[in-house]
Amino acid sequence: MWYHRSERYMVMTDNQKNIIGTILLNMSASTIPVTEEMISNLVDINDSMNARMYGTPQMTPEERQEVINALHAALFVRIDRGHYVKENNHAPWYMAAKAENSSKFWDRYRLYLLREKHWNGDTINELDKTTDEIMDLLGNPNQTDGFMRRGLCIGDVQSGKTSTYIGLVNKAADAHYRVIILLTGTIEKLRRQTQQRIDEGFIGLDSYAFTLEKGRVQVGVGAIDPTTSGWAVTSTSSDFNAATAKKVVGQLSGISAPVIFVLKKNKSVLEKLEHWLRFYNINPITKKIDLPMLLIDDEADNASVNTKADDVTAINKGIRKLLALFERANYVGFTATPYANVFIDPDSEEEMLKHDLFPRDFIYALEAPDNYIGARSIFGEDAPCGYMLESNDDCEYALPIVHRKEDVLQFIPESLKEALAAFFIANAVRDLRGDKKTHRTMMINISRFIAVQNQITKVVDSFVRDWKREIRNYYLTGSEALQYDSFNFIKKVYDKYFKQFASNPDFAKLKHYTWEQIQEVLYPAISRIEVRTINGGNAPKNLDYERYEKAPDDIGLRLIAVGGLSLSRGLTLEGLCTSYFYRNSSMYDTLMQMGRWFGYRNNYQDLCKIWMPELSMAWYSYISTATDELRAEVKRMQNEDMTPTDFGLAVRSDIQGLLVTARNKMRSARDYETVVNFSGEVVETKYVHSTVDVLRRNFEATTDFLLRLRKAYTIHQGSPELAVKHPQILGVKKEAVIDFLQGFSAHTMNTATGFDTPKILDMFNEDETGVFDIWDVLIAGGTTINNPSIQFAGLNIHPVVRSFAYRKDTKSLQMSGKNSRLGSKDLAKGGMTQKQVDDMEAGHGGNGKSFSENFYFKSGIKRNPLLVIYPVKLTPPKDNEADEQKKAKQDIIDAVDFPIIGLSIGVPAIKGMERISLRYKVNKQKWMEIFGADSADDFDEIDETIPED
Repeated sequence: MWYHRSERYMVMTDNQKNIIGTILLNMSASTIPVTEEMISNLVDINDSMNARMYGTPQMTPEERQEVINALHAALFVRIDRGHYVKENNHAPWYMAAKAENSSKFWDRYRLYLLREKHWNGDTINELDKTTDEIMDLLGNPNQTDGFMRRGLCIGDVQSGKTSTYIGLVNKAADAHYRVIILLTGTIEKLRRQTQQRIDEGFIGLDSYAFTLEKGRVQVGVGAIDPTTSGWAVTSTSSDFNAATAKKVVGQLSGISAPVIFVLKKNKSVLEKLEHWLRFYNINPITKKIDLPMLLIDDEADNASVNTKADDVTAINKGIRKLLALFERANYVGFTATPYANVFIDPDSEEEMLKHDLFPRDFIYALEAPDNYIGARSIFGEDAPCGYMLESNDDCEYALPIVHRKEDVLQFIPESLKEALAAFFIANAVRDLRGDKKTHRTMMINISRFIAVQNQITKVVDSFVRDWKREIRNYYLTGSEALQYDSFNFIKKVYDKYFKQFASNPDFAKLKHYTWEQIQEVLYPAISRIEVRTINGGNAPKNLDYERYEKAPDDIGLRLIAVGGLSLSRGLTLEGLCTSYFYRNSSMYDTLMQMGRWFGYRNNYQDLCKIWMPELSMAWYSYISTATDELRAEVKRMQNEDMTPTDFGLAVRSDIQGLLVTARNKMRSARDYETVVNFSGEVVETKYVHSTVDVLRRNFEATTDFLLRLRKAYTIHQGSPELAVKHPQILGVKKEAVIDFLQGFSAHTMNTATGFDTPKILDMFNEDETGVFDIWDVLIAGGTTINNPSIQFAGLNIHPVVRSFAYRKDTKSLQMSGKNSRLGSKDLAKGGMTQKQVDDMEAGHGGNGKSFSENFYFKSGIKRNPLLVIYPVKLTPPKDNEADEQKKAKQDIIDAVDFPIIGLSIGVPAIKGMERISLRYKVNKQKWMEIFGADSADDFDEIDETIPED
């Protein structure tokens, strides 16, 4: 369970904070349903009371609205409990210890979250329960026997995991853990950002002043209880330094308070810490440090995983050497992209470095709050925030997606102009809504090269300055301003993307404004916008949100951030409204971590826009489904009392797992072989041939197959008993399906995602379980809106409409666009009655909950395998596409006067029957073809970092 971050970056008066804290504290013990009227009345009552009792000036209307917005964001958040798998021999210990120990660290952190971070009581209670469960999975720090516990916590990108592990740190301190090592990322700005949050949420002191012996300056939890504190060795200005450690700590055994180190994942830093610990703190007899230690590895999939077959990577070695120093140690990784961690060999062991970091003791899948906007909210079918997505394929004109460090952005493409206009509008609306003190950020991530990033910054800055000048001169001239290019363009963007929300009931609680109202505040809202390059070397200076919080007028930073790697992992871009992303990575963890747009957008979710290539939309949707199924697998295995090793082996054989395993193996030229489980999976032909003759042969083969089935079987269409109303043929013998697939040419690019026709046919022919003996066949249909019906195998149907990308290098068409794929999840219900579907969903939460297509094959309920045939109509190319791509796509559309055929196959996992799997072998070249990976871009993207001392 990750937790919502309140808008830390909204600078409020003490009176505002007191009102919010008082109301939340009182509401935490109340069972009365919260209403908007109740919030408004409580704010006014507390404001008047403070004025009478303390002489505090009453809030301005703007300050009052800020308080109401913060309370609304806090009080209406709900969250579910997470799930975990664990090894079976671990004895529970924490609840008994908790009853005996003081909880002073946790108690003040709880009050800090309530008073300062504006969390509601229910959410804090869930954090309390979750961290209790994770603590119980760690080793008992008070036992005499040594231990080495390793676990992994899986969450969502940008979902607030810092609050979760700070809660864990506080409870570890209460349980008498003496040494805590927190690894952040590879970037110094991220380390400093995390150190500040540790200062506020655990230490209670300003680490900068503390480590320089400039006194005890209370911050965060320290203002609540200054008698309790952690001991800082690193600070917001400095990573680990042996001289500082010797000065402020001496020997660890001499410090009664828990000592915490907040470190970058840097070879030199890890070596320095290991040397200092070993030289000053080790027991000369046991060669160990006899103090209980907790090591938390944030972004555990980044740099920590050993990807070398014959050696050990430097960061992995450094972590394992630290763990080996302690008699009693825990390693807990936190990540949103866990495949790389799961694929660590659980049986690998080297004598010197002991065990690898495979989480053999526990894996905990955390849930995000209901106000979190993640991949499942934005990408794929029925995504509630799908309105955020727009294509920027026209960026190829200005700067090709594959480019060199000598290349430049030739001009600002139309999509980037729209993104800049959207950011201007977002600033104006947020000001109108009373959020003037909040930070606002726009992200531009279109190159990995720092030289190119710097040039992009200059071009964008010049453009923004020109717009600012024109807006300053004419924003108060009413409708006359529309004769100027900037106003005319920005209004068109408003009409195109934002005007619609005023009449949308889903956004009824938000305040909406006309163009005339926006124009009146446009210049004051955008005048402070700055354009800066953000990379490892300058991030601490250029992402200086804290400095703006201390400014006299309390107006936050309004920033257009141009960057690459530094924007792609870990760093929080406060108040991110607009994202412009044009990169060519297709790898699971790289894409998900680049998703800085995931997170919390309270009071401005309607203002958020994301521009990206349509192919990237497709991959995000695919990956989102894989991640949801990973969580579901944890829940299923918890119910069946299975272990992390069982989980690791299952995920290794998951089709989605190929996305990461190949990434770790591709550094060598060797082929990669894996076993892929097919039980409970749906595979599809996401790629189809671009050769017209092949497409025609597939169409003719499919037509002939369906005509033969119609002669031999009854066709069901619109049947009230069946869950799907499309044409279906039930109870088809497998020989007919095998005969059809033998004559159908599926593109070899589908191999990586499981649709390997020869392997599938071998599986059908060699099956002895009887699972494939009888099939259901379904013919998909599309929308009836602006989509005329066609005759297909004697049936009157509306074809499935799909956008696509033409890939010249592989002579393929990739199904893409906002729906992101060939298939539709509802069609996974094909062949089943509505009662079967209702019963299946009711057993897993039901009540309107959305289920993936794999869910309908994983339930264990007996059903037939399903073949879905998709007759596809391709959508015309868009005006903003590159000329070459546009012409190639239109030529294909013009040459095809029949529906293009795509297929999907769903294989049921039936309880009590052995799982069906295939062995795949994929070489490096094939993988790079499939995922369009540039090896340097995907594996060796490097930014500068703060130089080490």
